[in-house]
Amino acid sequence: MTKGGKLAYAMGRLGSSTLLSLVDLATFWLYLEHFRLSGLLVGTAFTIGKLVIAFFGWYFGYLSDVTKSKRWGRRKPYIFSGSILLAFSTTMIFAPDFFVPTANEVFLFLYVTFFLSLANLSYGLLSTPYMAWLAEIADPEERVSVSAYQNAFAMLAQVVGVLVSFSLPLLLEGGSSQALWLLACLGAFEVLLYLPAAFTIREKERPIPKPNVRREVAIILGNRNYRSWLALQGLMSMPTAILASLILSYVQNVLTLVGVQYMMVGGLMLLLTIAFFAFWTAASKRLGKKKPLVASVLVLTASLPLTLVIGQPVLGFVPSALQASFFISLVAAGISGWYLFPSPITADIAQQDEMSGGEARAGSYNGLVSIPLNVLQSLARFISGFLADLPAAEGRSYTAGMLLWGPVSSILLLPCLIVLAKYVETDPLVRQQARP
Repeated sequence: MTKGGKLAYAMGRLGSSTLLSLVDLATFWLYLEHFRLSGLLVGTAFTIGKLVIAFFGWYFGYLSDVTKSKRWGRRKPYIFSGSILLAFSTTMIFAPDFFVPTANEVFLFLYVTFFLSLANLSYGLLSTPYMAWLAEIADPEERVSVSAYQNAFAMLAQVVGVLVSFSLPLLLEGGSSQALWLLACLGAFEVLLYLPAAFTIREKERPIPKPNVRREVAIILGNRNYRSWLALQGLMSMPTAILASLILSYVQNVLTLVGVQYMMVGGLMLLLTIAFFAFWTAASKRLGKKKPLVASVLVLTASLPLTLVIGQPVLGFVPSALQASFFISLVAAGISGWYLFPSPITADIAQQDEMSGGEARAGSYNGLVSIPLNVLQSLARFISGFLADLPAAEGRSYTAGMLLWGPVSSILLLPCLIVLAKYVETDPLVRQQARP
């Protein structure tokens, strides 16, 4: 795969991850603070949306596995239609005052639930075939580097998402139409970024599984390594979802960073995450994927309990910006490994199955992950809402949940480490090739 091909494939993540970042970061604030919807109702809307993608994410992967199209291939029709639907639904999430009376909690709750669910469904329609495509267009030794390109774009998208999210209050002061136009432009940009891959990348012909859902599920779940990997993905989704939900509020409310300082901390996280992508990629080529992945999760597990002391009087002699930079650096080192490795590991597991069974079902392997991942992520979003609604910490203006989310996430990471270290084979192709 050429460098240009890697870039064409990976750049699509910039648009879709920007929209997903906006949904994850700004929607809770928008409906809780701006439209004054109950926090529990907002959390419930998020939970329903994640349950939608939990089912449809796998189903769209299966459908793309059994799709026949000589002109477009198996994955492209889903990628293109999903990108359009994601752009539409995300724009609608941020425009309720154009369509429903926002003073009515029932109408507002139904509106945000519907479009959050549609956005999640759209993301499943887009992302599962897109991620499955990796196994068909890149050789095993290329997948970690392709994943690094993807995740570099995804992290850039996080920065764009953060910038737009924290620009929303200013945009809304000038009227909702400004925010609506911005979201519409971002949606169009997202669709355009998938076009280079759609028109330039051609996958090889692959054996198509017979369209039998029960048979596919039985074959996939018969893979013991994949079952362990499936469990790990689900378990990891909880602490990472809590982190994604509350880290921005933590930096703003506990460390009291706003404006330029806040953006600088976000930029630091981006730069360090990209730097650690390169570090973990180099380490995986020398040591395999397991040791770097275990090391990154260990760093994350050890760093998150620091929310109990970072920003507290015991460290009052250290400037808040320096505390934030230290904490964000540790989080970037830890989370970058988990961002980097899942795609190539899943692709390797799918290819091992294809080599032994003669049928390509990468879409089903990528899609089935969405069930435990999103079911447990929906629970994590509800837990995040519960933590955010806890009473204020003693003598503080923020809730106790702003301090507790770190140790809670760290505790949830402990079983992940056990499953990863003992039960998951992260380099199945290497082991298979080593067999006589």
